[in-house]
Amino acid sequence: MKLQNTPIGFDPAAAEVEIIRLLTARFQKLQRAGVVIGLSGGLDSSAVAYLLARAFDRDQIHALNLPDRDSKSHHRQDAAKIAANLGLIFQCEDISPTLESLGVYDLLPLRFAPGRKLKEILVQVGKKVENLTAENVLAARFSPKPNSLVAKGNAYGMIKHRLRMVKIYHYANIHNLMVVGAANKTELLTGTFAQWGCDQCADVMPVIHLFRSQVEVLAEYLGVPVKIRQKPADPDIIPGVNNKEELLGSFLIADQILWGLENGASHEALVEKFGRELFQHIKTVYDESRFMREAPYTLE
Repeated sequence: MKLQNTPIGFDPAAAEVEIIRLLTARFQKLQRAGVVIGLSGGLDSSAVAYLLARAFDRDQIHALNLPDRDSKSHHRQDAAKIAANLGLIFQCEDISPTLESLGVYDLLPLRFAPGRKLKEILVQVGKKVENLTAENVLAARFSPKPNSLVAKGNAYGMIKHRLRMVKIYHYANIHNLMVVGAANKTELLTGTFAQWGCDQCADVMPVIHLFRSQVEVLAEYLGVPVKIRQKPADPDIIPGVNNKEELLGSFLIADQILWGLENGASHEALVEKFGRELFQHIKTVYDESRFMREAPYTLE
């Protein structure tokens, strides 16, 4: 199988037509009064906001930004600018008080420091971790030891997106809105998302079939500002984790490996093209995160 420079041939204009058709069909089926999206200020949610602006009247589109004490202020500012540029109904609510009442901040007793790396933070709290790499961080996350720092870090980050999902659906129920998600296929296939959070739970996921590298092309086609397109893929949920791409090596390369794994490319060909170490890293997170995509398990 010949591997392309991008995972598959991708036409952003055709993708836009297909996505708008999906959005409008689902909207009519659900008989909603409008739509709502969690607008983080990042690439994925901004691209989806631009798609919504092409599919619906601006006064039908609600954008919620739900930061907490660890969130970087420039993401919130970018979200507000995107909403203003598109003429969307925009609301921002700090979810820190709810997280504090649940004891979340006691799991990792530290405040966010811009630019700090995860290893530095772990050393700061007296939990020195030797040879901390993207490979062992992601692998450990899928089956951490009980009460370990990895387990607590996982809980610390995941509850934020789960609370955001609850907030978005609560708002949607009050206003009879369709919830629109913004997760991409790279996140889905590598487990770099919050299971049952706002990047998994939605009424419609318009870009979940697109790899991150394809969303980048689509965002440029839609006119998403360069500043947004060039930002790191920051999950913005846990101190020290500032760019998902660093956990995978490269979105473009990871996407090609994932495309190969999904489409029957020989492992030997993938190793030859991308190297054994990177291939094995991507294959490991692809395999180990499968339970997140398949849950809940039930009897047939």
